[in-house]
Amino acid sequence: MSSECNVAVAPTTHGISVSQLENPRALRSLVYKEVKVEDVDGKFHVGWVHTVDPVSNSFVLAQFGEDMAVKIVVVMGHAVRHIEVLNNEINTHQADLDRLFARDKTIIYTQGQLQERKVNLKEWLEKNRIPVTESGDNGNCLSISEALFIEPPYTAENCISTNEIILGRIQSLIRAKPES
Repeated sequence: MSSECNVAVAPTTHGISVSQLENPRALRSLVYKEVKVEDVDGKFHVGWVHTVDPVSNSFVLAQFGEDMAVKIVVVMGHAVRHIEVLNNEINTHQADLDRLFARDKTIIYTQGQLQERKVNLKEWLEKNRIPVTESGDNGNCLSISEALFIEPPYTAENCISTNEIILGRIQSLIRAKPES
C-alpha cells in the first residue's frame, strides 16, 4: 500500500500499523471483520472483508442488505487511503462470506482430518528441506520463515504470501506432494 495509507482500529483491537499491512498475517487478521475503507477520492466503502490480496493489497468487501442480498465491492490496494475496523466479531458473517464463492464440491474436514493434513504437509515440506513452523491461533497455520503462511485445509490454494516467487515455488511443491 502507499505510504499515505492509514489504518485505524477500534479500541478493543490490537493496533495495526501501515507497515504491518505488508505482512500477510496482518492482512489476514482483517478477514471476516467489518471495515470502513476510505479511498484516495474520499469515498467510503463499508463492508465485511471477504479477502485481501496480499500482493496488491486490494480488499474484497461484502455488503449485506436487510434481506441478506449481497453486494460485492472491490477496493484496489493503490486506492486505499485509510482503513478503520468497525466490528471485530468475525463470527457475525463468517459462514455467509465463506459461502459466497464456494465451489459446488466443497469438502468439509473434521478437526482430526485437518490435523492429519497439517502433519502430513509439514513432514513433506521438512523432507524437502523447507523450514516450517506452526503459527497462528492454536497453531492452525504453517509458516515458512514468516514469509508464507498455509491455512487449513493445507492445499496450494491456501498459501498466503506477498513474495510471488516463494508463493509459486511452495505451491508447486505442495501440488507435487503424493497423496497419503
